[in-house]
Amino acid sequence: MPQIKVNLESNSYPVIISDKTSQLRTELKKNIKNGRLFIFYDQNFYVLHKSSITKELKNYNNVMELVLESGEKIKSEKYLKKLYNYLLSEKISRSDFILACGGGVTSDLVGYLAATTLRGIRWGIVSTTLLGMVDASIGGKTGINHQSGKNLIGAFHQPKFVLCNVNYLQTLSERELFCGLGEVLKYAGLVGEPIIGIVNLMLKNNSIYDKKILTKLIIESAKYKAEIVSCDEREGNFRMFLNLGHTFGHAIEKTLKYKKLLHGEAVIIGLIGMIELSGRIKPNSKKHLESYMNLLVKMLPNLPKIKLNANEIYEAIKIDKKRDGKDLNFILLNKLGKPYIQKGIDKRQIKNSISVMLDVYRKQGG
Repeated sequence: MPQIKVNLESNSYPVIISDKTSQLRTELKKNIKNGRLFIFYDQNFYVLHKSSITKELKNYNNVMELVLESGEKIKSEKYLKKLYNYLLSEKISRSDFILACGGGVTSDLVGYLAATTLRGIRWGIVSTTLLGMVDASIGGKTGINHQSGKNLIGAFHQPKFVLCNVNYLQTLSERELFCGLGEVLKYAGLVGEPIIGIVNLMLKNNSIYDKKILTKLIIESAKYKAEIVSCDEREGNFRMFLNLGHTFGHAIEKTLKYKKLLHGEAVIIGLIGMIELSGRIKPNSKKHLESYMNLLVKMLPNLPKIKLNANEIYEAIKIDKKRDGKDLNFILLNKLGKPYIQKGIDKRQIKNSISVMLDVYRKQGG
């Protein structure tokens, strides 16, 4: 049972990758003494896998459960207010514990709820999607969306544990798995050939549900993220590397009002924009990133073909939360495994990169 530790000054915790849920009992025992357990389930997970959680709760009499709607729409002030009302009406206290069971949307929302109720309630995550396991559940970023952009309201609030049961991935749709691979492909750029080779093999053999391959991808991705977060918990420097492809990706999502394309799908397109911009800033990088670009293009037929507007994407990029004053910070690549932060990029370079990105997507997308 692989465990990856996120080493922080005061809030270190394990990311546990397994095909069993028995570790949940162990982690809850460590974290709950006299308080109650509040569980928030993604509704899809609740229908398919609730029994796997229930069997680990036999020794807990004081369990409160709430089922959340699925989808990005719940990351809103309106929905969050309902959850505040629920917890406060139940007179939640700091001795209680919150458990989020779901993917990235669930952990973002429930984590922010935990961070801001009574100025911080302890919490843990049972991550149930590939996107959640490789990225969203690790690092303590929590938040909701605003009409101005994605995740603009949020807080850092580290969980006490993250459990990743690879068996849960077997009931995801192909589209959800490809969405998770979007985040894996971000790590392919940050780590290099090991992940690119694994994903190429997965696509060649049409083995996206292979548990051994998925476990390898989760371990490689989670290991990289844990190392970065351990060095830079609050995104003062290196942690910004984890936004590779996301400046373009988040802008695409915003122009679509968080509909039509899933987050990981937008990231795949955004990574193509990132490679194009990297080549414009440092021309030599393009040849080093050729294998990476080829893999991203291979992924495009698995994405729905949606009409995207280049001008709207550029306007959305201008309010990206990673900007420094008036300057935008772009995470770019010199070569695989060599990210850097670039600011002060001429708007024509950005607009031209968006145009190329959309042209590739139009030609290759499903």
